[in-house]
Amino acid sequence: MKSEIELCEELGMERRTIREIRKDALSANLWTKLGNRIVYTAEGEHALRNQIQKRLSSEELPEPLEVNESRTLQITKIPLNPRMVICDDIRVKVRDNRNFLKGMEVKARPPVGDGRVWVMIGRCPRWRGKY
Repeated sequence: MKSEIELCEELGMERRTIREIRKDALSANLWTKLGNRIVYTAEGEHALRNQIQKRLSSEELPEPLEVNESRTLQITKIPLNPRMVICDDIRVKVRDNRNFLKGMEVKARPPVGDGRVWVMIGRCPRWRGKY
C-alpha cells in the first residue's frame, strides 16, 4: 500500500492532479484514508496508473507559444522606481537601476501574454555606466 504523496513523487505529478483522478475515476474500495493520509491498495495503484496513462494519451498538445524576439534598446530615462528603466516608450524591468546611465544599451524581451513591461536579459552593470 502506497500513500498518495509517495505516488506523486514516484510519478512526478502534482498531488492536485492525482486527487482529481481519484475523485473522478476511482471507486472508494481502491483507496482508504489512514489518519490524514490517502493510501492506495495494489489494485488502486494499478487503476490510478491506468487512468493517468489514458489521460496522457488522450490529451492534445496545445499550440506552441510564439517566440518573443529580444531587442537591444537604448536607455532614455532612469525613473525613480529602482526596478525599472525606460527606453523610448518601452518600460524595462531590471533588478536594480542604480548603475545604469542614459544612453546605455539594454537587451530585453517583450512580456509574455498581456503584460506591458519588458524584461531585461542578462546581468545589471556592476559599476556605474559599465557592464
